[in-house]
Amino acid sequence: MRFMIRPGADPAGAADATLLSAMGLPGGGVIAVGDTHVLVRAGDVPTTNALLLGPRTMGNSGLAAGDTVKAERVQLPVARRVIVSPTSAPLDARHLARALQGIPVTNGDTVGVNIAYGDGAERQHVELQVVDVEPGGAGLVGSATVVGEAGEAKQDIVVHPEGHPSGEAPTTAEALLAGLDTELEVLTGWLSLLSSTSDLPDAWGLPRVAGVLLEGPSGCGKSELVAAAAAESGSVVHEVSLDLVFKPEKLLDLLEKAVKQTTGPAVVFVDRLDAVAGDEGMFRNQVAAIMRWFLDAVAERPRIATVLGVTSAPRLVPGLVGSPLLPRTLSIPPPDHERRALLFEAGLSRVPHGEMDYESHAARSAGFSGADILAAVVHASALIAPTGEGVTDEILARAVSDTTPSLGTASLGEIPSYGFERVANLDEVKQRLTESVIWQMTEPGRFERLGIEPPRGLLLHGPPGTGKTFVIRALANESGAAFFTIKGAELLDKFVGESERGVREIFARARAVAPAILFFDEIDALAPVRGSSTNSVTDSVVAALLTEMDGVSDRGDVFVIGATNRKDLVDPALLRPGRLEVHLHLGLPAPESCRAYFGISDVPLADDIDVDEVIEKTDGLSFADLSGLLREAALNALRRDASALEVSSADLEAAILRRTQPTMG
Repeated sequence: MRFMIRPGADPAGAADATLLSAMGLPGGGVIAVGDTHVLVRAGDVPTTNALLLGPRTMGNSGLAAGDTVKAERVQLPVARRVIVSPTSAPLDARHLARALQGIPVTNGDTVGVNIAYGDGAERQHVELQVVDVEPGGAGLVGSATVVGEAGEAKQDIVVHPEGHPSGEAPTTAEALLAGLDTELEVLTGWLSLLSSTSDLPDAWGLPRVAGVLLEGPSGCGKSELVAAAAAESGSVVHEVSLDLVFKPEKLLDLLEKAVKQTTGPAVVFVDRLDAVAGDEGMFRNQVAAIMRWFLDAVAERPRIATVLGVTSAPRLVPGLVGSPLLPRTLSIPPPDHERRALLFEAGLSRVPHGEMDYESHAARSAGFSGADILAAVVHASALIAPTGEGVTDEILARAVSDTTPSLGTASLGEIPSYGFERVANLDEVKQRLTESVIWQMTEPGRFERLGIEPPRGLLLHGPPGTGKTFVIRALANESGAAFFTIKGAELLDKFVGESERGVREIFARARAVAPAILFFDEIDALAPVRGSSTNSVTDSVVAALLTEMDGVSDRGDVFVIGATNRKDLVDPALLRPGRLEVHLHLGLPAPESCRAYFGISDVPLADDIDVDEVIEKTDGLSFADLSGLLREAALNALRRDASALEVSSADLEAAILRRTQPTMG
């Protein structure tokens, strides 16, 4: 696709939404332009073929405003290592990785990062040169990417006597702890027990244990949680860096050094352990043996505890999860709606700002880690720095839209482009959807005041073509939630266990970016009445759905919606309270709904068309039928006149006549 370069803002580019969709990037993505790669999103552009680039990106690409260039969609791998030019600014590898997370980088690029000094009140913007990206010279900075300065000496074990192994300023660390009070209390208790000067496990006759397994996605506060818990328990943090460990011998050397050099009370913090101890690694047997030795060695040392940080505990080599030396797994879930609101409030606590709608920003930041939210706050701070004014809701919303969510590879689902304004009439249905879905995401206090749990599921049923899918997509736009649509038949797999695994993965993806809406279209194909089908797969899928929708698996802030033409074919167990408990019927549209539909249709109608007469002639047609009718009338107009700008009464009459004529055969 060819674009005309126009001035824009860094770091993301902007282009016409239609052209991006034609390139296979309906929600935006990475493109190759000139000598660099850039993240581009849909935005307001002066001309359809304009590509807005900031001055730094223009410099990286070797292009200038007014140049015409061919841009191509690319799928960059996650960079394993990024080396940047040295700087005198106080940056460490973790800070750099967080500042650049989600950004495509190419050899020779200039990138910008914001640095916080002291208590975080003062910030400075620093430009860095990308010296090398491994592998391939280009990649996306992800949660596991190692970022460092050229020529710097790598420290294998870093001692943090006053906590903050994240390298963040104290106020930043405190912000990342927002909403983690329970987790902090639990971890502090464990570290106090294991690293106490009184050697409590021995004094109380407790079995020896090594420590705690800490699970959670990158950027959600694991390092900050360890620092805070260690500080409260009076322990020193010894952080073991596994960034450049590629062989078992190196891992053994680092862990041996950590055990020998550490004196209590202390915490040996091994972060990103799954990078070397994953169950799919080449050296998994050797790594498993090394980790068992390490846990035994730590358990034998009084007043020393270990915290093993991982992004996914089930993916570790066998023997670690469930080990008696690691009796506790503490999980930090992706920030839910409530915690994201707390993170925004904590991040802005010392930044000049007016009255803020934190709930709204939390609803619009599905898929954001704690680090992403703080990155948005920093961006908003940079936007107000030249003016000296405070952050407003509009400025923060802009910063949120310019920040790329970095929680693993979880998709944010579809982003419908229309809301309830495109839904013809159906006021009662829209009101029920607002009460059932939007209220619990934006105003949960309504339900708490009356001591009730909000509904967690809804079934929309009615004849084909009445707008069930359309109205749910509009609901997703109105709620601001991530939206996943699943066709029932697409999830069924003939292989034993695969369909159930698919159900679990869908709910896991939704939980990772909550609040989210899971929309099961044609749910009768996925969850028919058990025993009514010769296919045993559907019975297993129904059981998996029931497990996920009940309290057995914590759904988090996930709302489930099903749609069907035949409510009687859906397994009754799914339709009881606590599951798909709200049932809404969408019948054939009433005359006033049809009138509203013609009023919002994009098809231009001539003034001589009597809409009431058309409605009378099309009585009994669904919204889908009316859409097809207008499409046929528009085609009639184009057949009559290739330059036609509107549909005439004759065009519409011909379309109605063709539709009502009986078909042969």
